[in-house]
Amino acid sequence: MKGLLSKVEYIVIGVLALIFLMWTVSKCNAHKEEAQSAEAIETMQDSLANQQQTAATPPPIAQQPVQQPAAPTSSPGTYTPINGEAATTAPTAGTQAAQTTAPAETAAAAGLSKLYVTIDKLKVRKEPGLKGQLLGELKLFDEVYYMNEVTDSTYEVNLGKEKANEPYVKIKTKRGTVGWVYGAGVHYVKKKRSGTLD
Repeated sequence: MKGLLSKVEYIVIGVLALIFLMWTVSKCNAHKEEAQSAEAIETMQDSLANQQQTAATPPPIAQQPVQQPAAPTSSPGTYTPINGEAATTAPTAGTQAAQTTAPAETAAAAGLSKLYVTIDKLKVRKEPGLKGQLLGELKLFDEVYYMNEVTDSTYEVNLGKEKANEPYVKIKTKRGTVGWVYGAGVHYVKKKRSGTLD
């Protein structure tokens, strides 16, 4: 009888130990799956952050070919001088290439970021603000170079269908004119800004 009870006790203890072992393994697997899913979510968030940072940061200018119009004109996509800025006359065939690419090459060599105009007839001003002297207008999708300067304060401007609250940005045009444009009017991506009147 004594031997029989000890065998039953051993069986009960063994069954309890087996149940405890199975419970422990299932808990460990659950924690492992949670850790793997948390790691997968973190990896996905990191890759999304890297993609957004890559999209916000333009590729180096040296890799982007600089294309200039054959002769300065006031056709779409070119800079239109106004308010006292002299319009350039067409250069001779021998000097034309050097004159049209010099400002862009200088900007690329200086490591300036390329921006695109997102609002047609964007005003270039000598000083930031709506009261700054007007130097010219830029057409939609014109390329300009960011001079690494923005105003400390922002300005609320009605764009037609929406109001924007952006700083002014210092830029350099392909022709070499340096001035200030409203920050909502330029972007690293070539696109038309929504919310503006056509």
